[in-house]
Amino acid sequence: MENIIEFYKPTIQENTLEYVNEVLSFSDNLKVKKLEESFRKYIGCDYAVATNSGTSALHLAMCALDFKRGDKVICSINVFPSIPETVRHFDAEPIFVDIESRNYTLDLNKLERALKKNQSKKLKAIIVTHMPGVTIDLEAIYKLAKSYKVKIIEDASNVMGAKYRRKYIGNSGADITIFSFAPHLCNSIVNGGMLVTNDKGIYNRAELLGFHGMERKSCDEFGNVDYIYDVIDIGWKYDISQLEAAYCLADLEVLNTTIKRRREIAEVYDRELKDLKHVKLPNRDSSDVAFMYIVEIDKNRDHFANELKKRGVKVNVHYMPLHLTNYYKSKYSMKVFDYSVALGCFQRVMSLPIYPSLTDAEVKKVCEAVKEVSAEHI
Repeated sequence: MENIIEFYKPTIQENTLEYVNEVLSFSDNLKVKKLEESFRKYIGCDYAVATNSGTSALHLAMCALDFKRGDKVICSINVFPSIPETVRHFDAEPIFVDIESRNYTLDLNKLERALKKNQSKKLKAIIVTHMPGVTIDLEAIYKLAKSYKVKIIEDASNVMGAKYRRKYIGNSGADITIFSFAPHLCNSIVNGGMLVTNDKGIYNRAELLGFHGMERKSCDEFGNVDYIYDVIDIGWKYDISQLEAAYCLADLEVLNTTIKRRREIAEVYDRELKDLKHVKLPNRDSSDVAFMYIVEIDKNRDHFANELKKRGVKVNVHYMPLHLTNYYKSKYSMKVFDYSVALGCFQRVMSLPIYPSLTDAEVKKVCEAVKEVSAEHI
C-alpha cells in the first residue's frame, strides 16, 4: 500500500549531519561533554551523565543507589519491561501497583497501600513512569517517599521537556531522573540515554560505575585511555559514543521546536476527533509535550486498529501490562484480573501517529481514517 503513515519515524535535524561529520573528521570529539552540559543547563539540574540507552541510565541509577539482592522496588504494572527487568538484574523484587484509568499513571491510593504493606529496610525506591498528558501528582509522591524513607527514580523517557510546577521534570524533586533519546524504536538509528540528579554523591557514583569503575581515567581525542588509572569497583560500560552523542545533541537543540510541532498535531486531533462515536480523546493539560496521543476505543479496539491499518495508518499500544507477559505472570503467580484497571485500559487504548515530520496532509489523513472507522465501527 502506498502512502503508509508510520506510527513513528525519526526526524533528521539540519545540524545532525554537521555534528556527525565533525566526529568522523576528528574536528570535534567533545560531543559527549557538550550533550551532558547542554542537557544539564536545559533541565536546570546540577549533574547529568550521558549513557548509551535509557535502559542503561536506569540500571546505572540503581547501581548508584546500591540496590542489592532482596531489595524491593515499587513500580507501575503498566510500564515497558526495561523497568522491572533492571530491578530483577539485582535479584531484587519489583512490587507492582495498578494504575488509575484517567492518565494511566500510578494509582496514588494503591501506591500508599503498597508502601504500608512492604515497609521494611528492604523497601528501597519507587520508580515513577511519566505518561504523556497530565503530569502525575509528584508532590504527593515525594511526600510519600519522604514518609516511608525511600528513593524516587523518575522514568521521564516519554516527557522530555515537560514541566511540573514551572520546573522541568528532572529538576522537580526526584533523587534521579532518567531519559531516553530513542524510546519508540526497537532498532533505532541511534540509542542514547541521560541520568540527571542534584545529588553529588549519586553523580560521582554513576560516573564511576558507568565506565568500568575506573578512577583517574583520561582519554585522548581518539578515545584512547591513558594507562595510568585505578579500578576501585565493579562497573559497566554504559558510556555513550561520540557519534550517538552528536545525533542526540542535534535533537536536543531543537527539542522545543519538536514539542511545538507535536502540540500542533495534538491540537488538530483534539479538534477534528472530538465527539466521535467509540473514540475517547486523551486528557491533556498545558504541561503535555504530546509525545504520544493515546485514545480509547470503547469496544473491539483491535478491529478498530486493523481497519486503520487497512487505510494506511499505523498505530501502537502503550503498554502491555506486565502481568499478562509470561515471565512476570509465572514468576509472581499473577492472575489476569489482579490489575483490573491496567487490564481494562490495555484493552481500550491506542496511540495515534504524532511526530515532527508528520505533514499536515498526513495528519488530515489520520483524522479522516479515524472518522471513517468510527462511523462504521460496531
